[in-house]
Amino acid sequence: MQTKRIAAINAILFFFFWLFILLAGADFPPPVGFLLLVFVIAACAIVVYWRVPTYIDWVRSQRPRRHWRVLLEGNAAGIVVAVPFVLRGTGEPSISVQVVDYAIWFVIVGFMGALNSLTIYFLNTLLVRILDPVQ
Repeated sequence: MQTKRIAAINAILFFFFWLFILLAGADFPPPVGFLLLVFVIAACAIVVYWRVPTYIDWVRSQRPRRHWRVLLEGNAAGIVVAVPFVLRGTGEPSISVQVVDYAIWFVIVGFMGALNSLTIYFLNTLLVRILDPVQ
């Protein structure tokens, strides 16, 4: 299977997986602000499309320390996703957010980014092993 096609399938599945997860936790009908989440998921899906060919190359070439690199990239991506939500504010004027609250937010979203990137990497590793059994 062509690498671009694998990347496209990954991006589409990523987008719809997270869309359904977030819809499950949203009010019905979702509020207008939910569109921001859809744009964030779409941007993340574009990044998935961009990074999957690199991950596949790393699997095929057995690049050293590739697992750590995937973990750190995912963590960094999670933190990048977390920043705009912090900059937007809480939305509720009566709530004062403490530094520890921001720290918790960044740790959780960074962890989820790392978990997403590792999951994508290992699923594609499995796929490469199935499609290219000679390696």
